[in-house]
Amino acid sequence: MSPVEDGRPAGTRTGPVEEPWPPVVVGVDGSDSARHAAQWAADVASAWGAPVHLLHAVPDGIGDRASTPSWLHELHDAVERGGVDEVESLVVAGSAADALSARSRAAGLVVVGSYGAGARSGMLAGSAALTLVEAAECPVAVIRGAAPGLAPPRRGPVVAGTDAATDDDALHLGATLAVGLGTRLSVLHAWSDVVEDARGVHRTTSSGTELAAQAVDRLDACLRPLRETHPGLPIERHVVDDTALRALLEHASGARLVVVGHRRGPGPGWHLGSTSRGLVAFAPCPVVVTAHGRA
Repeated sequence: MSPVEDGRPAGTRTGPVEEPWPPVVVGVDGSDSARHAAQWAADVASAWGAPVHLLHAVPDGIGDRASTPSWLHELHDAVERGGVDEVESLVVAGSAADALSARSRAAGLVVVGSYGAGARSGMLAGSAALTLVEAAECPVAVIRGAAPGLAPPRRGPVVAGTDAATDDDALHLGATLAVGLGTRLSVLHAWSDVVEDARGVHRTTSSGTELAAQAVDRLDACLRPLRETHPGLPIERHVVDDTALRALLEHASGARLVVVGHRRGPGPGWHLGSTSRGLVAFAPCPVVVTAHGRA
């Protein structure tokens, strides 16, 4: 199953009676970063008509007797004021990454803040956020502004990075978010004369002009069904001769958020690709990474 089906998050079905959207699950603590994540999630969930589940993890052995902290009550009320009809607050025992990964199986989106333990100098996201993006079974949003303490931007386009594949989940999820947030979709495809195939990594013999034209054709073909599904959505396209990470970081400086796919790495299983990992670590705006292994 794709992370987005017919413009709706994973886990949602359509039919004679349309089922409710799956919940937006938010990992929270008492930090400003978590508060920004919850407010961001409220904007998206309100647009989608989805419930919000606020999840606070405490150490094992404390969970059963832990009381709901006052800041969680306040956060709950703030999300309701943000236009979300159904809000649930949960205090669970164990690690936040494990609890959020488990709940990602039935969620439409998992949302976390980015400024926490494990963030190294120059990086905006800690190791917990990277671990969650690697493990989750639904799209994950890592929320932050351009610096610690700053709220995420509320203006600018949704930027979606694509390799112009036939079925690119990042494009469809980006379009869904752009429609919900009332902004435009900016699609970026970076091409290169360095290719990887059965012969390994090497430079192609095609000219830059030919490669650029091929990239434009591939991207236009990829966008055609998206324009049909979302006829009122303004869509910009950018085809650049650059690395995907460098181009997306440049566009992220003026974006409301960036959406990127979860790519397969070397070896068995699914691994977070270098572009996705770099964006989660360094982008100055929220980054949403699609699910890794749903088929």
